[in-house]
Amino acid sequence: MKKQEMEMDEQSIVTVLKEMLGQDIKTQQFMETEKEALQKRDMLLEKIAQRIENLKVVAPKPDLSEVIAAINNGYEKIAAAIEKRPKPIERFWRIYLFPENNVREYYRMVFGRLFFWTLIFTVVIYIGGFINKGIDAYQANQYNKEGNASIAAWNEIYAQAGKSQRQKMTNAMNKAKDAQQ
Repeated sequence: MKKQEMEMDEQSIVTVLKEMLGQDIKTQQFMETEKEALQKRDMLLEKIAQRIENLKVVAPKPDLSEVIAAINNGYEKIAAAIEKRPKPIERFWRIYLFPENNVREYYRMVFGRLFFWTLIFTVVIYIGGFINKGIDAYQANQYNKEGNASIAAWNEIYAQAGKSQRQKMTNAMNKAKDAQQ
């Protein structure tokens, strides 16, 4: 014998072969039961397929009586409208500010905006007037500052001047007042 081979006694070989034979028998039995179950499933599927093929769906006839009644009612109304004589056409020449439909909304929109912009315009004019008066007051204040300085200088010179000089200054002041009026 070769080194790699093991010696087996007869009893071990018989035991192994019996086990293998038992496993093979069990496998064969399992395969037969599965084959029978598969055949049963195939037959069941064929029966279901035949039932589906033989199945016929019959829908009930629709009840159109309501639709026919509505159509007849509409037809009668149309026929009644045609039988009436047409009214004469009246022509009116009018000028509208707004369309005849939704007049309230148009008035609200237009006059609401008109009121708003009129108010804005009035406020701007009023503020402009205040600004103009402020500018005038500022200019007068600046002019008065210059005038006040001149008056202060006049009074200083008048206080230091002699009698003849004061008389000349009074005459010049009177001429200036007469020229203004």
